[in-house]
Amino acid sequence: MVSPVLHENYYSGAFLVREANGYLSRDEGEVVNATDAEVTFQGGLVIAAAASLAADIIVAEGNTGDGTIGTVTTTAATSPSNYTLLMTSDTAFSVTDAKDNAIGSGAVGTAFTGSNGLGFTVTAGTTAFVEGDSFVITVIDTAFGQYVPFNGSNTAVGILFNLMRLQPQTSRRATVIKRMAEVNGAELQWDASVTGAANAATLQAAALASLAAAGIVAR
Repeated sequence: MVSPVLHENYYSGAFLVREANGYLSRDEGEVVNATDAEVTFQGGLVIAAAASLAADIIVAEGNTGDGTIGTVTTTAATSPSNYTLLMTSDTAFSVTDAKDNAIGSGAVGTAFTGSNGLGFTVTAGTTAFVEGDSFVITVIDTAFGQYVPFNGSNTAVGILFNLMRLQPQTSRRATVIKRMAEVNGAELQWDASVTGAANAATLQAAALASLAAAGIVAR
């Protein structure tokens, strides 16, 4: 009998050698998965600042209609969440939040404003929508720093503290190491775009230099 191969994830903060007293080394932020696939980010992942987003739109696979959603607007009353827009006919739709609370209903071609201030306009395409077509509107909390993996073309600014699993085009609240820390360089995690690059060592050295400038020193 062959024993199964088990893969153990890195423990939260396992890469840390030393950090400042209290939570001085840590910040709260949001990690963004800007891809169309589910991803797992290990604790110790070197991260960079993301372009600030207020909202993103995901078109469901298999939609019949090819209409679009215009710019999404929010107010102070709009909670960060994944909102589902579901077509209830070829011209009408309903909107609910991640807990299936009703946000409102609207019509194609008419500006929509939900009960929580979420706003947008659905525009018809050349092929009409059908009942069941849907979109997901992800509203991100811009009060927190937003982060993506360091990929060599951006600037490393911190390290993800713990394991994160994210659905496509979504974000999750996270803890990041931003300053005044010593870390085990051998336990840092790197995005595949870095490890797979021909100049991976150069990219990693540049990232470590950026971290050192922020007070995060790899040993």
